[in-house]
Amino acid sequence: MEFVTMSITSTGDGTMSDMRNWTAWTADIKPLPGGIVGRLVLVLLALIMYVGDVWVGSGDSFGKYGALKLALPYLPLVALSLGALPGAALWLACICIIAAVGMPGALLAGLVFPSVIVVAGSCYLLPWRQAVLFPLLGEVVLFFLYLLVPNAPLFAVAMVGVFVAFAGVAGLSLNAFRRRHESSTKRIEDLEVEQAKIRANERTLLAHELHDIVAHDVTIIAMQARRAEFVDDQKKTSEILEGIGNSAQQTLQDLRSLVLLLKEEDKASDAAGESATVGPSIIDLAELSGETTTAVGLVHDLDAVADALQSSGYEVKLTVQGEVARIPASLRQALRRTIRELGTNVLKHAVPASSVEVGLYVREGNVQLLATNDISDEKPIVSSKTGLEAMRARCRVFGGFVEAGEADREWTTSVTIPLDGLSKAN
Repeated sequence: MEFVTMSITSTGDGTMSDMRNWTAWTADIKPLPGGIVGRLVLVLLALIMYVGDVWVGSGDSFGKYGALKLALPYLPLVALSLGALPGAALWLACICIIAAVGMPGALLAGLVFPSVIVVAGSCYLLPWRQAVLFPLLGEVVLFFLYLLVPNAPLFAVAMVGVFVAFAGVAGLSLNAFRRRHESSTKRIEDLEVEQAKIRANERTLLAHELHDIVAHDVTIIAMQARRAEFVDDQKKTSEILEGIGNSAQQTLQDLRSLVLLLKEEDKASDAAGESATVGPSIIDLAELSGETTTAVGLVHDLDAVADALQSSGYEVKLTVQGEVARIPASLRQALRRTIRELGTNVLKHAVPASSVEVGLYVREGNVQLLATNDISDEKPIVSSKTGLEAMRARCRVFGGFVEAGEADREWTTSVTIPLDGLSKAN
């Protein structure tokens, strides 16, 4: 009894597996293009051709039920309007039925045009393996039926075979083009999803950093206001109030950026999904939990990137121009990550032991980060291809932009963020 139970269970599992395989295979069959209009066109085409043959009396030579037999070549066209699988199956069945009635030349001639449409359409819509096997199966069936039917017209059978081969090649070519197009579309969609994840991740990181910086600035404002209560010197009081005004102005700017980030995060939450990592880093950054980056710390991070590149064999030219202290604290945090990613991209894509230029330029109206390196012909070992997208997402919050491109085998990445209207940070 136990043996019988085990056998039945095994058979049931096999049946279920076969059903799942069949469902998965049929799910890969593409629908007929054109929707209802495309289906109606096939039905009308079959009907017009059939009525035309009946009108000229082509079925009179078939004896009893001649008009009904005349419909055989055009039935696969009607079946194709229901899908590739019904069209292919009925086309093979009609060949067998035509062979059963003696393969009359008129029916074979009428089968030529429907065969071209059905075979080409089925090969285009079926999965690749089945699309290759279908016309081959049709040729084999046609050949063996010709051998079995006495006095079968060789020319008519050969004509059908030639057109079936032609239609099969055409359909397979279209199938290959469709598969390449679908593959390219899928890669583009995957890239867009990955970029959306990167942008969402950068917005989340920046939102946390800005939140910490705003909390820090508000604390400083409160401490300065408390200090002003106990200062009798008018000059010192004025200096304290000026500091409070500058800090408040910068805090408002940071709050605007934070609100913008939160709004964008709400809009992109469905598309972004889970957060994504940007990739390996050239230097490890400390966790940002309430601690702001000083101007000296920002330059130190730039030096750390240059040292890391230098130790990797690159000849690094580092340039720092302008008053780094003019850069607001919130912007320094964003620049820290950007500096790191610029260095990481150099390690990934630059020619080993080549010259690299890295620069930080603080001008009257903007701050610019610049990196230039020779482009390597080797494929990078690790590359998420999302570094630039992360930089753009980060800079957009502060009204900046990223420019990247190749010229004379050199790759230049430029990050520019405006400073107009921003107060001097502490």
